[in-house]
Order: sequence, then structure tokens, then C-alpha cells
Amino acid sequence: MPQRFKVFHWRILFWVTIANYVAQIPYYLYSYYFPHHVIPTASSLVLLGLTLLWFLTGYFRLGNGLKYGHALLLSFLLVEALFYLFSLISGAFLFQIQSPQAILRFVFVVGYISGAIAAYYSYLLLRDRKNCTKIL
Repeated sequence: MPQRFKVFHWRILFWVTIANYVAQIPYYLYSYYFPHHVIPTASSLVLLGLTLLWFLTGYFRLGNGLKYGHALLLSFLLVEALFYLFSLISGAFLFQIQSPQAILRFVFVVGYISGAIAAYYSYLLLRDRKNCTKIL
């Protein structure tokens, strides 16, 4: 695979995952802040920040061929993919996608796309473990 395509290919994962994190802002505002004027708890902000740090650390460590990058990114992607798979299996997806609010449906769709992308890239990392030592 040409290096230019390879870099572009992995940037898709990066931007879809970042879009999923950014989508949490309107989701929170619309679901919690606007109707109830509830500010986010410190623990929810820390948890969101730590998962983002988990992704970014794995992505850039693998991207630069550094130790533990593969394991960090793969573990993040597997957890994300399994989270969305559980939502599908449990039926939460059907409830979420029927939301009368377009913004909430959009956020849920972004999340499920991110989950599908995470599953695909998990597969790539597992399949090509020896070749996925530096992606950027």
C-alpha cells in the first residue's frame, strides 16, 4: 500500500473518533444542560478525558512506531467496538435511533459509525500486527 494512502487511511480512524468525542458536546447540552441546567460532573469529564487520552496516546505512539502503541490503540478500539455492539444487541440502538430530536439521532449515528470504524480498524490491527508498527 503506498505511504500516502496508508496515512490517509489511518486519518479516517482519527477524524471519525474525534468527531464522536466532539458530538458528545451537543448531546450533553441538549440532553442535560438545556433542560435541567446540570453541569457535567468532574468524574464524567475525567472519564471522557481519560478515554480520549487513551485513544490519542495509542494512535500517536503507533503512528510513530513507539512501544505499546499497537496495544493501546487496539485495546481502545476493541472497547469502543464492543460498547456499540452491546448497544446493538441490547436493543438500545432501536430506542436511540427513534429519538424525535434530530440532533440526538445525529449524535447516535456518529457514535455507531465510530463503533463500526473501531471494529474495522481492530480487525486491521489484529490481521496485520507485524505490518502495523508505524502508521503515520
